Amino acid sequence: MSLESGALTLEQRTELLNYEVARYAADGWTVSSVAGNQAVLQRTKRIRFWLNVFLTFFTWGLWLFVVILSILNRKVESVILTVDHYGKIARQEPTPWRPWRR
Repeated sequence: MSLESGALTLEQRTELLNYEVARYAADGWTVSSVAGNQAVLQRTKRIRFWLNVFLTFFTWGLWLFVVILSILNRKVESVILTVDHYGKIARQEPTPWRPWRR
């Protein structure tokens, strides 16, 4: 593929990927791996602190059981960023494994 057809060089694609990874890192994502023109980013889901404090207070502490369970079972979000030959960045979220679906 020649550069005249609009394709970017490997250095330009790497620079675009690094810029996008830096944007995600500023939003609280951590870099799991970077290989070639692909990066995998992860973060743990946040819980709604003030809503849980209000519900715990309102239910006289009964909601605290739900808060503890949600803290212990927080999910990890993942995002895969890929840069193609033309500089387009594709964001892909892995689908969770569900044995009942085919």
